Amino acid sequence: MMQGIINVHCHLLNFESVPDSFLRTRAPVNEWLIRNKFTGWLARGLTFVLPGNKHDRLHEMMAIMRKDINTVAETYISEMNEAEIVLATPLMMDIAIASFNVKPEIPYRYQVEKVSDIASEYPGVIMPFVMFDPRRRSVSELIKTSLGEMGFLGVKMYPPLGYHPDPCSFLNAADVNYTLQEIYEYCEDNSIPITTHCSKGGAYSGDLMHCKELVLDFCHPSSWKGVLKRYPKLDINFAHFGGNGDFLNMDNPEYDSWSNVIQELINEYDNVYADTAYHDGALIEKTSRDYFDILIRLMNDNKMKERIIFGTDWLMTRHTWKEEEYVEAFTRELPAAMLERIAFRNPLNFLFPGGKLPSRIKNFFEKKGIDEADLPQWMKSNLKI
Repeated sequence: MMQGIINVHCHLLNFESVPDSFLRTRAPVNEWLIRNKFTGWLARGLTFVLPGNKHDRLHEMMAIMRKDINTVAETYISEMNEAEIVLATPLMMDIAIASFNVKPEIPYRYQVEKVSDIASEYPGVIMPFVMFDPRRRSVSELIKTSLGEMGFLGVKMYPPLGYHPDPCSFLNAADVNYTLQEIYEYCEDNSIPITTHCSKGGAYSGDLMHCKELVLDFCHPSSWKGVLKRYPKLDINFAHFGGNGDFLNMDNPEYDSWSNVIQELINEYDNVYADTAYHDGALIEKTSRDYFDILIRLMNDNKMKERIIFGTDWLMTRHTWKEEEYVEAFTRELPAAMLERIAFRNPLNFLFPGGKLPSRIKNFFEKKGIDEADLPQWMKSNLKI
């Protein structure tokens, strides 16, 4: 019997953590307009004017982003319970350096502290990843402190925000390459999982918004070949599996699919994974059958079946789907044993190498007065604590 779903890719964000200048790279509107409650009411009203479109969910997403981060977490916990998600690993976003030098309302270090508090409030249920931007001043200290003392389980990376992931790249400044090398060595030595953004969509640096070729180079899975050659034991999850469109075109010989490159990396290295975050092809009727045909084929491969892990990308997907709906698509279409592997066993192997709760997490729980009896049953049944 399956013990629940593990979501390796979600976000706890609000308007205070994302600067207006960054939002303008995603949509040609100002943040004040998106924040405005009248805009939310308008989105809700469109539900009645345009039946069949889920504009009401856009209204709900905007309302969530107006909340403080603790209330965002409470909202997500409620959706987790509805979807039978027993563990989520929210991936932080550090936008400050990428967004035209305009800072978010809440400084990033304070965001880290707030998310750490959320991790202590929901032990073994919310286990966040701290974002690593190698250009941030004193970032090595921030990362090591977050991981070692503040309850963060892993590291999030987002190269298209303005740096190449390879610590030998000419495109990076020397100090950036040195910092990349330092954190890769730290993560490899301490079995700390890394999730990196890997799709052609998503966020990018304001400095790169007119240079799409460079954005794609920074984000391309092949840009990690040098990293993995130098640090072959790194536990890395290529988020989005190259992107929904690339996943659906894996079998198309005329399409240069990033998903195929990720599959090559999985076949070559023992600790490379890929997640299903924002794979809306699984939920859209016209592509759902093709999507699950590809996923089931991959899961029948002896190597691939151990490396695909479940993620949703909440809150980014909340304009259309709640977590229960995202989970339901996979529950409906996959055989039970396959679902358990993708959504529970494989995520456990990625997040907890060796099947152990890291001592740094145990120390964090102890410091916060959390003992073993307070931990969820899935953790006590499946990890060495």
